[in-house]
This record gives sequence, structure tokens and C-alpha cells, in this order.
Amino acid sequence: MHHQALKGIPLPDTRDVYDLVTEHNNKYNEAYITERARADAANNIPSVDSTEPSPFERQLANDASILASKIAVKYKRALELLDATIKAEEATVTAEHEHNSVDIQEHSQFSQESIDNSPSLVDARKQLNLAEQRYNNFYERYGRSPIIYIPHWLYIFLALAIFAGEIPLNALVFQIFGENQVMTWVMAVIIGLAVPLSAHFIGIKFREHPNGMHWANFAKGMAALAVITIALYGLSIMRQTYLGEFKDALGLTDTLVQSSFMFFWLNIAVLGAAIMIAYMSHDAVPGYQRAEHDLHSARKRVEKLERQRRKERLSSRYQKLGLIKGSHEGLRQGSSKVTMLKGYYDMVLKEGQELENQCLHGLRHDVEIYRRENLQARPDKSRPASFSVEMHLPLKLSEIAEKLAN
Repeated sequence: MHHQALKGIPLPDTRDVYDLVTEHNNKYNEAYITERARADAANNIPSVDSTEPSPFERQLANDASILASKIAVKYKRALELLDATIKAEEATVTAEHEHNSVDIQEHSQFSQESIDNSPSLVDARKQLNLAEQRYNNFYERYGRSPIIYIPHWLYIFLALAIFAGEIPLNALVFQIFGENQVMTWVMAVIIGLAVPLSAHFIGIKFREHPNGMHWANFAKGMAALAVITIALYGLSIMRQTYLGEFKDALGLTDTLVQSSFMFFWLNIAVLGAAIMIAYMSHDAVPGYQRAEHDLHSARKRVEKLERQRRKERLSSRYQKLGLIKGSHEGLRQGSSKVTMLKGYYDMVLKEGQELENQCLHGLRHDVEIYRRENLQARPDKSRPASFSVEMHLPLKLSEIAEKLAN
């Protein structure tokens, strides 16, 4: 990552810099400076009253300034590019983080709205409202809840039990008439199914009297009861007549023939029980029990979808947290990259500043040698006024601030 961040930035080549410093030091070696100092002293340069540096000192300062400028140019270019890279990287990191934050927020909001307004949940709530309205209309009109004495599940169980019991009972009857097995069981199933279905219709018609006696329903129930009773009676008469005509062939006595009529009363008893069960498992108001059942079903559906919605919202939240974590990880990596660049900027700046300072220290060292040798070589040993002035250099890199506070 570090190499990628610094790619394209022409960092200073320390070998070139040290070559410049070496070249400068070779030019102004101690022997050369000593020679020039003694020569100037013999010519009384600088004069005792002079406050201006000697020409050689100015030459030393000029060349040292040129050397410092060359070093500053090499490092300043790299520092400017590093600074631009840092600013661009900071802008990129900030923009990406803001963009990711907006995307995450929009994605989360869209996801939450999609979950809260899913078609199935909206439809379920609509159906629940309709079911509540329909049930409330019944309740406001009659001022009570549906009254049933046998739960719906128990009613279904008993009706199936009656149907299952009627099949073998009627199969025995048709076997007496010599029918084949297939037709025997087909007819037994038909009659076995007719009894609970008829009882269901009759029981409901006897029960549905919401505002006092409802004679139309009562008449329908009685008509249906008459039809099924006549059918069962006719079947019993046919069975008894058949047994009476063929009693000798079948080896039956008159008592057994007469007792066969008991099948009719048995069917009547089963029919009566089925009617009573149907009567006790329904409310007197038509549709009221169905409205209550629809309300319970709608509530259960909404509750189920609400649980699913909460799970999806929780899953969406975890997904959002994952996206946020990823965004923060990207921000952390970007910030780490920026910090690394700032650290490298400070390192390059300090390196350049140290080399600039070396130019200043080198100048002062050379001037010190020059002045010492100049004083020693003067016949009168007098000290020029300019030797009290300290030499300075304009250091360009010293004005540049660091990026990190160490």
C-alpha cells in the first residue's frame, strides 16, 4: 500500500544531494580556506573598521546559499506533490465515506419500507380490517359473541366418526341383497356420506333463529329431516321384505326378519345424534361464527407476517451493521493511508531541513576557520568589526510546517 501511495511522486535522490554537498566541501576544503584567509590578512582584508564581511566570506555565503537552494528545490518539489497527494487522498476518503453512508442509509430505508409495506402484509392487514369490521357489525347488532357448545375441531372429528361408522353398517345391508363388493361399498359410502351432510344441513336450519323463531328455516330443516327419514325407512322396508321372501333360503326365522327393522332405528339414532352435534356447534346468527373464524384466521396471519417482518427487519439491521462496518473499515484504511503519507511527508521535510541546516552549519564552520586563520595571520593581531557578525542563510524548508504533530 505504501508503494502504491507514493507511486508517481519523484522523491529526492539522497545520492544526488550528497554529491552536491561533497562537491561543495571539496571546493571549500580547510586548506583552501586557510590559504585565502592568510592572503586576505596580508592585504588587511577586511579592514579593522569594516562591518561588512570580506569578499571571500560573501563568496562562502553565496555558494552555501546556492547549495541550500538546490537542496530545497529538490525537496520542495517532492513535498508539494506529497501535499497534493495527501489532500486528494483525504478528499477521496471523505467523499467515499459520505457516499457509502448515504448509500447505506438509502439502502436501509428502502429495505425497511419494502419489509413494512410488503404486499402480503398489506393484504393481510386489509383482510384483518375487513374481518374486524364485519365481526364488529355482528357484535354491535346482537351485543354478544358467537355461542357454540361444541368446538369446530371436535365437530369435524365427530362428523368423520359418524361417516366412518355408517359405511360398514350400510355395507352389511347391501351385502344381503347380493350386490357385488364394489357396488356394495360405493352405495355404503354414498349413504354414509349422506347422513352427516343431511344432519349438518338440518342442524344448522334448526339452530339459525337470530331474532326469535324463524319458520322458514324450521320448515327447511323439517323437510330435509322428512326426506332422509323416508329414505331410511324405505330402505328398511325393502330389506325386511326381501328377507321375508327369502327367509327359508337364507335360513332365517320370523323373529330375525322382524328384528332387521332395527337397522332403521339405528340409522335414525345416528342421524339424530349428528343433527344434535351440528345444532350445538353452530351459532343462531347466520354468518356470525364464520365472521369470528375469519377474524381469528386474519389475526393469526397478520401475527405470523409480523413475526416474519420483525425477523426481516432484524436481518436488515444486521446487514446494515455489516455495511457500516465495511464502510468504517474502508475509512480506517483510507485514514491509515493518509496518516502514512503525512508521516512520510514529515520524514522527507525533516531530511531536507537537516540538509539545509548542514549547509548553514558548514558555512559557519568555514567562516570560523577563515576568521581564525585571518586573525592569526594579521601582523597587528587586530580583530575586524565584521568578525563579530554571525553569518546566516535563508532556509526555505524551515518555513514549511509538518503534517503530523509528533
